[in-house]
Amino acid sequence: MINYTLENKDFIFNAARQNAVKCLERTIEEMYGIDDVSEIEFASRWLELMSQDKTVFARGWYCPPPFGLAVLSGERLNFDSLRNREFWPSEKAIDWKNGFLYAYCSPVDKVSGYIGDMSVTLYFGEDEKIKEHFRNCRKAAQDIFEHLEESSGPAELYDYSLKAFEKRNLRSNVISRTDNMPSNLGHTFTCLEKISGSDKLSEEEIDHLSSSRRFLNASADWEFTDDLQFTVEPQLLSLGDEALPKVTHHFVVKKKDTGFIVCNDIDALLRKFDLI
Repeated sequence: MINYTLENKDFIFNAARQNAVKCLERTIEEMYGIDDVSEIEFASRWLELMSQDKTVFARGWYCPPPFGLAVLSGERLNFDSLRNREFWPSEKAIDWKNGFLYAYCSPVDKVSGYIGDMSVTLYFGEDEKIKEHFRNCRKAAQDIFEHLEESSGPAELYDYSLKAFEKRNLRSNVISRTDNMPSNLGHTFTCLEKISGSDKLSEEEIDHLSSSRRFLNASADWEFTDDLQFTVEPQLLSLGDEALPKVTHHFVVKKKDTGFIVCNDIDALLRKFDLI
């Protein structure tokens, strides 16, 4: 059985991510339509709002980019790694009429110790071809969710995802510097066993959260065990039109003895801009 957090509030299982999405929605509400809002300004306000919740480390574990947070607009969606300085938030202005926005953050819950990553790509224009590309990418993620119950494990799910993407004339572009395989579908959500009293994560804590991840790739030899949290975060490009942007949808899945719970909270933003 597959449950979705938007439909059943009892299944919201990651507080840091919940706060990140809520604050992203609020940042967009505050800044949408205002001329000359830069990536840096948007990122700073988003971080400020997240920091108001004292139960999370708003300054995230995935660093660089600064504060574990990225905001990219326009053609900058087609990044290779957010760790590269050229893809850190810049002075580039966000185009609210015809442009794109990619937002990522990596907060950590001080109560549970779990990371709470989220990211999403948005489009603010009216080009129906671009919108349909976004919808097709979201449907590709749904194909994966509907296969979860019959999947034999991470490696099989990864293999299935490649076939599902190809059927929709898409290809995956997920690359991680800490994964020894050329591509992956996502990774496990790691956690801290002991939470420090500091206002920010230590280098040792950041290293632990990064290095203890297990990836959903072709060589994955681990299992979907009860209460495990893992991401499904395809970064998709069109096979038929190189001019279409890379679209990233970042979801979190939790395995339960009764099935899987999919945290599809970003769908609210996709619906707001008619991208689902």
